[in-house]
Amino acid sequence: MDRYRLAPVRDARTRDEKSRRGDLAVAVGDARATEEQVAAALHRVEAARVAYEAARQIGTLATATALSRAEVYARRKRRDLEAAVAEHQRAEASHAGRLEAVDAARGQLARARADREIVERHFARWRETKRKLAERRED
Repeated sequence: MDRYRLAPVRDARTRDEKSRRGDLAVAVGDARATEEQVAAALHRVEAARVAYEAARQIGTLATATALSRAEVYARRKRRDLEAAVAEHQRAEASHAGRLEAVDAARGQLARARADREIVERHFARWRETKRKLAERRED
C-alpha cells in the first residue's frame, strides 16, 4: 500500500491542536488567578468602606480636638477607600483582558481542530479509496 502523502501535515495539525489546547489551559489558569485578585480587591474595598464609615461616625461624638483628629483620620480612610476602589478597577480591567485572551485561545483551538478534521476526513477518504482499489484488484 502506498504511504499517505499528507501524513506530515496530519501530524503537524495534531501537534498544533495539542499546542492550542495547552494555550487555552494556560489562559484559563491566568483568568482564574485574576478572578481571585478581583475578589480579593473587592473584599478590600468593602473593608475600606466599613472603616471609612466608622471613621465618619467617630467625629460626631467628640470634642473640638478629637473632632479635628477624627476628621484627619476620616480623610485618611477616605484615601484608603479610593485607593482600594482604584485597585479593584485595575484588577477588573486585568481580568477582562484575561477573559479576552481565553476567548482568543478558544477560537484558535477551534480553528486548529477544524484544520485537523479536514486532514482526517481526507485521510479517511484516501483509506477508503485504497481499500476499494484493493478489492477491485482481488476481483
